[in-house]
Amino acid sequence: MAKLKPRARLIRTIGDKLISGPEAAIIELVKNSYDADSPSVNIKLTPPSNNHLGKIVVQDAGHGMTYENILNDWLEPATDTKSKHQKSKSGKRTVLGAKGVGRFASASLGKTIKLTSVAQINGKYQTSSLKLNWDIFETNKYLDDIDINIEESTSSAPAQTGVLIEILNLSNVWNQKKVRNLIRELRRLATPQSELDTQFNIYLDLESFSENLQYPYNYDGPQLLFETNRLAEVLENSAEKTTSSNLIKPYRISKESDYRLTGSFDEIGNFTGTFTIVRGDNKPIELALNAPKLEFGELSCGPIEVDLRLYDLEKDSVEKLFERMGLNFSDFGLRNARAMIAENTGIGIYRTGFRIRPYGEPDNDWLKLENRRVQNPSKRIGHGQVSGSISVGAEDNSHLVERSSREGLETNSAYERLVTLITNLLVKVEQKRFDFRAKAGISRKPAKNIGKAREIASLESLSKAVSELPEEAQRPLLLKIESESKALTKTLDEIEAYQKLLESRAALGMVVAQVVHDGRTYLEPISSSSKSIISNAPFLLEDSKKGEIVRKYYPTYGEKILHASTGLRSLFKSLDPISGRRRGRPVKFSALDTVKNALNLLEEEVFDSNITVNISVDSTLNLYGYSGDLQSALMNILQNAIHWLSTIQRERVISISAKVEDVYMMLSVRNNGPLIDEADADTIFEAGFSLKSEGHGLGLAIAREACRYNQGDLFLSTISEETNFTVKFPIYQ
Repeated sequence: MAKLKPRARLIRTIGDKLISGPEAAIIELVKNSYDADSPSVNIKLTPPSNNHLGKIVVQDAGHGMTYENILNDWLEPATDTKSKHQKSKSGKRTVLGAKGVGRFASASLGKTIKLTSVAQINGKYQTSSLKLNWDIFETNKYLDDIDINIEESTSSAPAQTGVLIEILNLSNVWNQKKVRNLIRELRRLATPQSELDTQFNIYLDLESFSENLQYPYNYDGPQLLFETNRLAEVLENSAEKTTSSNLIKPYRISKESDYRLTGSFDEIGNFTGTFTIVRGDNKPIELALNAPKLEFGELSCGPIEVDLRLYDLEKDSVEKLFERMGLNFSDFGLRNARAMIAENTGIGIYRTGFRIRPYGEPDNDWLKLENRRVQNPSKRIGHGQVSGSISVGAEDNSHLVERSSREGLETNSAYERLVTLITNLLVKVEQKRFDFRAKAGISRKPAKNIGKAREIASLESLSKAVSELPEEAQRPLLLKIESESKALTKTLDEIEAYQKLLESRAALGMVVAQVVHDGRTYLEPISSSSKSIISNAPFLLEDSKKGEIVRKYYPTYGEKILHASTGLRSLFKSLDPISGRRRGRPVKFSALDTVKNALNLLEEEVFDSNITVNISVDSTLNLYGYSGDLQSALMNILQNAIHWLSTIQRERVISISAKVEDVYMMLSVRNNGPLIDEADADTIFEAGFSLKSEGHGLGLAIAREACRYNQGDLFLSTISEETNFTVKFPIYQ
């Protein structure tokens, strides 16, 4: 009967041809060190010299391999040892290797390998070693024809266990570009987001590379590693600096971003998690997504953990991001700043805390995000705008099988489902991001400012030029300039008054549009839940599977209706000051009483948020107008203050003070929460503008209209050291 006879060159095919490149080959050896429970792995690269043709050393301090392990496991291609034992010897780590071919990757690194292993057996220390020239697999016909000598000795003297691999006569040119790629690969190999049970550090020794060597090895190796480590420290915004010059700093996703998405998919594909608008109020929003139907024959990709960070790339957005990172944007410039973000992007797929290549590299758009973004660039997220990790389970549970070439996962139905789940999740997140950006006015053109026109109208430069003329010639010219300046100023006053009238009408129009939009959002769940209640009512008491399901979900219908009705009530209440209903004649009322009434209505929120309120308003100060309008304006301002103060961890204070200027009260409402960006000083009063995660953006627009209805105004001070809103309101005369 015929049998398959493996050719000797099969080993070279596995190691030299199947593994994609030298970086991947070194990573395979690093993974073996991890599987051996080593706390670290040391890699040393030595370029060719007059004495040798280059050398790579990989050394760990794991449990080592015995003579029997080398003979029956290490020298056996495609051994199933790791697939049968998915935990390391200590039981603390899930092993990364399973196919039994990774170790042969060393064949692609150099022509000769020397392996020395120290393992502890029954209280003694066994040292085993072998030397192998990969060329013998080309000269011999069959694997059975090759004899490999393994030397073995045993000692009672304590010794450090572990494996030392020396690869000689290197096959690759380790120039500066290739070493940079290796550093990047090693840095991206593990992520601190998935905290490993045990510490595992990677060290890379590049001391042998210097500028004194011949091309292409004439570069400063230690300096190269130092520079890349320093960039990593900047990206992660960490005060923790590298303690060893050879330590590869793990690739940490920057702690700062504009948006963050975290959560998990269960085995079926249902997602539960949170979406946080970091550049907004930084409050997590609950997020849930039902699983798409698992089609016949489609494999589940198992439970998935998701942690993604998203970025906006407009100049203002990047500046604010760098400000949150504690970096001076002007030191980098827009191009370099975007390059730093790009270095940080890429969605990696991780298993047991280690990245599966090539997912997560800046140029690997495995979710085809750029293709989607071309269709709708204002809404879709590009590959260069997102970074993070997706953690998947073992191959047996997830059906996500790593290719033998170590270049990604097999494109089976489980992988396709993984792509579908993540893409569907991003679609939902993109809508929330889009809505926020619209309300926050991001990318909106700045409003025209009449202040510049007033400066020009003063004709100051013209007056200065005239002052250089003889005194007798100045007088008639200066009189003419003064007359023209007054005429210009009067015209500008009329334009500004008309502009305010138009703004007021436009604001009311936008308020109506926003009410229609938000009202529909609240009405939809009321409508759908009401229909469900009516259609399912006959099955409520039925003793059947259908009745059981109806009883399970019946309370959720009521919850949705209650939530929506609460939103509608809040929306309609906020419209009261500009409702246009008849309210009688304006009256005299106390400023202090109105302030206290507003605070009394918010007493519970102030108490729950642990806020101190200081009031300095004269009890004799009386105003003229509608007290309800002032109270409504104050409540909108105070509710905003309470919301934003709840996002800080220091002492929280609101200060309210009043003074009289001419015939107006100037009521200052300050808080020590996050400052409002100066660029948003005007746009925050536009209907629909909001930096809150779930705000409708009507509060300040309505508050300003309420003040203006009483011949007053509302504005934000941009020179105060705290967030300071000023209410201008007529006093009683």
